[in-house]
Amino acid sequence: MASMAKASNVTSLFLGGVCKEEKTKNVAMAKLGFYSPRNLIKPKRKGLLLIASAKNPHNLDMINGKKVNGIFVGEAPYTGKKSTVLIKEHVPYKQAHAASLVGRFVEDRHVYRQTFIIRSYETGPDKTATMETVMNLLQETALNHVRSSGLAGNGFGATREMSLRKLIWVVTRIHVQVERYSCWGDVVEIDTWVDAAGKNAMRRDWIIRDYNTQEIITRATSTWVIMNHETRRLTKIPEQVRQEVIPFYLNRIAIAEEKNDIGKIDKLTDENAERIRSGLAPRWSDMDANQHVNNVKYIGWILEAFTN
Repeated sequence: MASMAKASNVTSLFLGGVCKEEKTKNVAMAKLGFYSPRNLIKPKRKGLLLIASAKNPHNLDMINGKKVNGIFVGEAPYTGKKSTVLIKEHVPYKQAHAASLVGRFVEDRHVYRQTFIIRSYETGPDKTATMETVMNLLQETALNHVRSSGLAGNGFGATREMSLRKLIWVVTRIHVQVERYSCWGDVVEIDTWVDAAGKNAMRRDWIIRDYNTQEIITRATSTWVIMNHETRRLTKIPEQVRQEVIPFYLNRIAIAEEKNDIGKIDKLTDENAERIRSGLAPRWSDMDANQHVNNVKYIGWILEAFTN
């Protein structure tokens, strides 16, 4: 999480298909066409055209007496050249547009909230989310918090004033308490907020809930400091940066002080380390936009050093 923190719409264009949006009619429409590969210019064989639209959310149609994921499927008349299947997904345009946004602010814009679904590739052999997945979700929420706040500069989660001074955020400490790990397909809701941590650091906390039950399954707190991107040296928080982030400070903690490990972390050496894994070399994919190994990668390396 080398910095403070979208659900993106993926559009696929197939041969003979067109994806477009008709805002004037308040209808979102996507067309997908399939034709014979041997008749690319003037298809003669029966083809398939799929059309998705958004209109009345209460007007749900059926096919063979069943709904297909809330989508109406019906076949258009056969014209001799191609047949057409209409797929209408009844979602208001404004609602569909809002769903594409990245999270939202709650509690007078002091808390940023984002929802994620646990993907199959984010789980381990036990079909639950890995610690790296948890950490990546925390990082993504933090970065999106900054972007959505309007403070984002050119850096990876840096504010505008930080970017002007070539400064970036780095995480010096993070404490994560996991009650249980989510499973493949689960939906989680993550809240994050920030507060001051001494004179020259910032604290960022998170709470992860099961979206359906609202059960808190993970709590996390972290400490962030500022580093010069070019010299790679830590620096004090400039007053201009402090004034940017102060309006977002919230005096709340995710992990109670008596349960938070705030003791000094001793420096590891070959002499006092309990376990050593050699031969590690950072790969290009281990680097983030700040041109250094992302902290989540370090966690992955640490976990790989332990046996089952």
